[in-house]
Amino acid sequence: MDVSKITINDVSIEWLNMKKLTVKQSTFSTYYCIVKRQIIPELGEIPLEKLNSSMINDFTSRKMRSDGEDNKKGLGNKTVRDINVVLKSIIKYAEREYQMCNLAENTVVPRLKKEKIETLTDDEVKTLFNYLWEYRTDPRCAGILLCMYSGMRLGEICALRWKDIDLSNRLIYVRQTLQRIAIPDENSIRKTRIVIDEPKTASSIRTIPISRQIYRCIKNIRGKADESCFFLTNTDRFVEPRNYQYFFKRVLQNNGIRSVNFHILRHTFATQCVAVGMDVKTLSEILGHANISITLNYYVHSSIEMKRKQIDLLKL
Repeated sequence: MDVSKITINDVSIEWLNMKKLTVKQSTFSTYYCIVKRQIIPELGEIPLEKLNSSMINDFTSRKMRSDGEDNKKGLGNKTVRDINVVLKSIIKYAEREYQMCNLAENTVVPRLKKEKIETLTDDEVKTLFNYLWEYRTDPRCAGILLCMYSGMRLGEICALRWKDIDLSNRLIYVRQTLQRIAIPDENSIRKTRIVIDEPKTASSIRTIPISRQIYRCIKNIRGKADESCFFLTNTDRFVEPRNYQYFFKRVLQNNGIRSVNFHILRHTFATQCVAVGMDVKTLSEILGHANISITLNYYVHSSIEMKRKQIDLLKL
């Protein structure tokens, strides 16, 4: 093939076809959306041999800044970084495949801003717990309780089946996640579908002890459900993550609690574990983090009172 005729569009499609053979369905869906919606519309017609760092840096800037015509905000730093990661992988593929080099050596990516971890307040936790405990026979309420005491992710609780719960030993085996992904097929009538698959990382496949506080609640709601039934329904029908998110927000609204994302339960669990003195290694494994540095960076921070106590120890 004449390299001079190869465009970014051509190489991007080749890269996608390669990735389809090596990554999970959900990951491929993410790559597909980035390539089709972000990269090809703006860079697709550029000949590969003419691509340079300046073009890519301009592309990055356009993705981040506001559009003056319709006053739309640019994409977030993390989203732009994700786009850049895919684009750089495509470029590396092109360099190896077509014996080219340094197509984008001097590109830059936006710095990630460290976001403050949002958690429920102590009063909100108490109010939420009391409500859920009152309606604990509803598996959906029990599911929220379970997340409050385990830090499980939304997709993980939606995928949880009774076969993943060992009541005899008070253990939960997190080994699948449920999510809705885009269908990477432009000819498909349906645009999305539900997939139940292994978690994205090996560390997310983990075992979590069931807290004594909610063990009896979990045990009592099973009834006659067999092992293949989903925990949140006690049937063979699952609850889709966005629908469970809606249910969670209704619970918050009914109790006068501010509207927050379901993921706040995971952050609240982690910060409470740190507050009661759980060691970082244990917490990291319960949360399914790839390494303890993630746990340290996100959750382990001294309070102002702890800092005051430590600084008062200084004797000059």
